[in-house]
Amino acid sequence: MKIPIAVLCALLAAVNLPAENLETILSHMDEAAPEFKAVSADIQLTTFTKVIGDKTVENGTFKMQRLKDKGTRVIIDFSNEKDARVIFFSGKIVRMYLTKAKLYQDFDVGKSDALNEFLLLGFGSSGKELTDSYEISVSGTENIAGQETTKLMLLPKSARAKEKLTKVAVWIPVGGANPIQQQFFYPSGNYQMVLYSNLKLNPPIKVEFKLPAGAKKQGS
Repeated sequence: MKIPIAVLCALLAAVNLPAENLETILSHMDEAAPEFKAVSADIQLTTFTKVIGDKTVENGTFKMQRLKDKGTRVIIDFSNEKDARVIFFSGKIVRMYLTKAKLYQDFDVGKSDALNEFLLLGFGSSGKELTDSYEISVSGTENIAGQETTKLMLLPKSARAKEKLTKVAVWIPVGGANPIQQQFFYPSGNYQMVLYSNLKLNPPIKVEFKLPAGAKKQGS
């Protein structure tokens, strides 16, 4: 059966949706931010290490909760991977727990602009918060995991963030306010890409992490 040219053109137009302009996307974020309380998702993390030309892919889970005092808690769980670990962000402390070795490390990142700016990359942040931290531009459209998205390129503004982060790409579904994919580029030439799936906004979760019995602090 032949498809009329007019119908074919209409179908192609529907598939290749135009990129939303930056003002529209930031407006979506401004509208969604006050309602944001939490998010959960499955994630796929791709890490590229330039010096050895190595690319690794890991799968895990991601949970983020905005607290009443406007603080943020995040837990990223890679317990089923070869390099099994759980990473917990709470206030100024990042705790990394190595599940196989039952060892943990705590890092004080209270003075790190980069960490705070990473956590402002779409989930619960307003458009104003994002533009305060980054120079932002639209870089076309892409289909990511079956969803039409607008790709944004973000350049960090703060000198401290620039020392650790060259740029970030963020893919926002058309009509949406939260990213489906992020890519972080580092001065070393390394990068990390995070793909989110089964994303749920404002699920009834409480993000916390308690060390299991027998866990010891690394080096002690």
